[in-house]
Amino acid sequence: MQIKNKAKVLISGLILFGVVLSLSSCLKNGKYYTDFSTAGTSVNLPLAAANLNGLVAFSYDASVSSVDLPVFVDVASPSLPSTSTSVTLALDTAFLSSYNTANGTSFEVLPDSVYSTSGWTLTVPAGKRLDSMNVHLNFSKLDLSGAYVLPITIAQSSVPIEQWKHLLLYISVKNQWDGKYGIHVSISGSNAYAGTVFDDNVSLATSGVTSVAENDIADFFGGYTNYTFNPDGSIGVFAGTGPGSGSYGAVVNASSYDANTHNFHVNYSILSGKYIFDLTYTRQ
Repeated sequence: MQIKNKAKVLISGLILFGVVLSLSSCLKNGKYYTDFSTAGTSVNLPLAAANLNGLVAFSYDASVSSVDLPVFVDVASPSLPSTSTSVTLALDTAFLSSYNTANGTSFEVLPDSVYSTSGWTLTVPAGKRLDSMNVHLNFSKLDLSGAYVLPITIAQSSVPIEQWKHLLLYISVKNQWDGKYGIHVSISGSNAYAGTVFDDNVSLATSGVTSVAENDIADFFGGYTNYTFNPDGSIGVFAGTGPGSGSYGAVVNASSYDANTHNFHVNYSILSGKYIFDLTYTRQ
């Protein structure tokens, strides 16, 4: 019995070996075989390749003051490169402009006051494939209400540059109050709209570390409203024609918020009490 078992194992092993040889032969000689051994050396941005030169979002909490973000370059070749590879990165504002046009977006270039780099020129040593540029982001200098992208490209290299050379880093900073809400609105005061009551859905966007804003007033009038959630549980309100401009003199009569559910209520007036808004926001 032991001899037969050994024979079966041997026969099975020979069959498996034959199959492997057969498959290997088919792969090397079949119509689907590609010989990569003759491919040359090239360089790319791996994050751009993974996202097909599209937008790559990095989201951070508004309580974070700064972060470091590495931007890698990759040397692609059949075997490890025997010589070093030099790569020069650069801002890619033209590609961001074309991306905005093609996608109907309006991303702005990240202001240079917000970031610094370890250096735009990189050298990938012989025997290595990767090197990186470090990008340091200082959120204390960033307008959190904006939509910013840091566009990076490979400007020059000692080897051919692949098509995956456009990296669009979308830097998103949001606080805990940022999001979608159901809103209950009641308008009173000495105006033609007094007695108006309705429910709607709105989105509030981060405008500061502890503040959010919407591009209207009471979800009814055109303008801009900013809510600031104070440590004592109260809410500050700015209402005007735009961010920090054209103030309507908002006066808060009552306010409260729940830090766990992010629901909040605020009652405030504008234009010396002519319009009074009682608003309840329920987080969705």
